[in-house]
Amino acid sequence: MVFIAGQFSADEILCNLPPHTLRIDLQARRWKSDVDPDSAIVDRNDNGIPIEFILLGFTPFFGNLGLRNHEEFIRIAYIGVTPNHRLLPPRCVTTSMISGKSSQKNFISYFQTLYNNRINCASVITSSKFVTRSFNERDPLTGADGAKINFNALEFTDRPPANEEEASLITDVNDWLATTGTSLATAALKSHIPGSNLVELPLGSDHAEIKAQFAAANPRQDQKPLAGGYVATKSLQSAGVDDAGATDEPPSAKPKKAVQLTEEQAKALGLEF
Repeated sequence: MVFIAGQFSADEILCNLPPHTLRIDLQARRWKSDVDPDSAIVDRNDNGIPIEFILLGFTPFFGNLGLRNHEEFIRIAYIGVTPNHRLLPPRCVTTSMISGKSSQKNFISYFQTLYNNRINCASVITSSKFVTRSFNERDPLTGADGAKINFNALEFTDRPPANEEEASLITDVNDWLATTGTSLATAALKSHIPGSNLVELPLGSDHAEIKAQFAAANPRQDQKPLAGGYVATKSLQSAGVDDAGATDEPPSAKPKKAVQLTEEQAKALGLEF
């Protein structure tokens, strides 16, 4: 393929397949490049900066992504507004996977609020914010509160455009969605993510059946098929087997036979025969 450099117009929306992708690192409280974990949206003090964007749409998924297996995910498509950062190219469609039940619940609640108030999500600026929540473990027998567990999550709010540039971007995005934008954003949301195994959870369908079919065809990664069935990875590791089902020592083709010493050999070794 031959590529000839050209100039892009100021109001052109860029949508590639696979799309530009940002990863949400809840533990580090920052947005990161999906292809370069060392690149993140941070300030000069290395603090994560929650981004703001124009939401184009989202799709629920179920399956395996990284170390998360048989979990639900929400993939969102958006165009970044602030900050002006190389990880958020101007007017470029970006997608991210929202994991974690609290973050997904916050996103769905935010979207439902927009829907119930008949607010077009592409007409406002969506602001993300990292928050820390906590809960107390509960003793299953006594019901008493146990240790306090802290976790990070994403919250979402919206605001009107703050200046003419943001208002112009919203106008251009809605004009784009009215033409080819909807099909391109849909393709971006459904494009394959390298290393993932996901199935879409369409609205109005029986999600329980879809999940059951996926689980039957794709056993959890922490369960490996053995002769007697599936055994948890913890049991495998205690037997010297790693996640891939291989032992630390390569298995020998044949069992070793016991060696019998003669009386003369035993005496030479200083052993009692």
